Amino acid sequence: MTLDYFKKLSIRWKVALATSIYILFVLLGAILFTALSFEQKLLKEKKQNTVENIKNIVESYKDSFVLRNLEKIDEMVKKIDGLPSVFYVSVLDTDGRIIGNTDISNLGFINKKLLKKFRNIPFTEKNRNILTLYYPVKVDRDSVGYVVASYDLNLLKFSIDREILKIVVQTMAIAVLVILVSFAGVFVISGYMSQPLINLKNKIMSITSTYIDSSELDISPVETIGKEDKSCIKNVADQCWLVGDNPDRILIEMGELSLKECPSCEKFSELSGDEISQLNYSFYMMVASLKEYLRKLDEAHRERETLNCMATMGEMSAKIAHEVKNALYAIGNAASYLKENIDNELVKEFSGVITDEVNRLNRMTVSFLNFSKLIEPKFEIGDFNSEVEKAVILLKPDMEDENIKLILHFDRSLPPFFFDRNLMKQVIFNLILNSIDALREKDEKDRYIKVETKYIKTREHTVARLTVEDNGTGISEENRDRIFQPFFTTKTKGTGLGLPMVYKIVFSHGGAISMETEEGKGTKFIIDLKIR
Repeated sequence: MTLDYFKKLSIRWKVALATSIYILFVLLGAILFTALSFEQKLLKEKKQNTVENIKNIVESYKDSFVLRNLEKIDEMVKKIDGLPSVFYVSVLDTDGRIIGNTDISNLGFINKKLLKKFRNIPFTEKNRNILTLYYPVKVDRDSVGYVVASYDLNLLKFSIDREILKIVVQTMAIAVLVILVSFAGVFVISGYMSQPLINLKNKIMSITSTYIDSSELDISPVETIGKEDKSCIKNVADQCWLVGDNPDRILIEMGELSLKECPSCEKFSELSGDEISQLNYSFYMMVASLKEYLRKLDEAHRERETLNCMATMGEMSAKIAHEVKNALYAIGNAASYLKENIDNELVKEFSGVITDEVNRLNRMTVSFLNFSKLIEPKFEIGDFNSEVEKAVILLKPDMEDENIKLILHFDRSLPPFFFDRNLMKQVIFNLILNSIDALREKDEKDRYIKVETKYIKTREHTVARLTVEDNGTGISEENRDRIFQPFFTTKTKGTGLGLPMVYKIVFSHGGAISMETEEGKGTKFIIDLKIR
């Protein structure tokens, strides 16, 4: 029952209690060991002191033996008997007659048997817990009498134990104070150390209770002492996410790469702290990797749906466009015949309208037929930055007419690689024209289109990244999953084939396209092309 209750306690309580109990046993063991050792030492000293005290008293009354001063001898007996633990004293003359004793009735008796035990030197005899000192009194090497004194070791030990008990009580009081202070200190320290685990638990609960892709990591940069170097020493990110300005963004962009690169990074080992902190950061990396996996899975699912839709719609549109084109050819010829052979202004007017609409439908039909065709890129090695710049410059007058600022950022470290120049030009045209349309609907002064290239090199792949960003109207949440679907458009004059065609071209290059948008703030298209 007690063990079950202990299991339910928090880590800080468990650590504090376990540490306090450990300190208690250590202190108790130390106190008991010290007390026993001290007792033996004191007992030895007390025994020696008792013997020395008896000898000193006897030596101070040596003249009484020579003069046979029985009063003084009796006084000596009382002094010796007054020593702690001494319970029997007997004084004999050289003939063995008792001339002093704790029991007065023994005076005058001759004890030859006891006299035989005396030697020329003092010695101690032990019988159970009783020690008896046999001490010959000498004057100039001649014995003038003998003293026998017995003392009880139990009484001596009892007096010592009383003294030690006082010390043990004082020591126990100090030990209790030490345990209380230790408990409080360990409780605070363990609480501080277990806080990352509590944060980790809360993060797990918050993430598992909601869809993981919509949650935030809430990573705070690590506090470092001294100069803070934010660079990633492995060059897999623009900054080290542990000390970066936006750790959430950096880690999510790294995704699975963080689990592969960070554990072997010296900077990560230096900044990540102890095992608990490393566990915390490992969880963040796991979440980032899982997010990337879910994003890729979602992209693959959408890509499959889009390709299936494109294939179906392409096949259907090819058949319909072919039939419609034949019908439009006949209608156009008929309208031209009426216009040329009937001299009627109303007929000529409506024949002209029919001809214009036929031409418009013909252009749309051509677009449908082009979309339905299988795209086969003609790969040529070229300077991607140069081709992007050429395509953008062609549309610069359109942006100037709309008073739109053009921002160009090219990564000059991007090496030449294989791509289809014409198809890439079509991609840039479509994306920039979409941005112009989005900005046209937004009545603000500081409108811009930003085109940027970037060279991304990791151990796994080398990528040329193209981004086209605007601060236009953005795309509403309900339309974000439909923008690459054929024939979907929010424009009054659009065919809904621009972005699907971009998707097909990027896919034909073995690349990937993604979008970041916020309604009312703008849209950013990101295209990654693998460098072969």
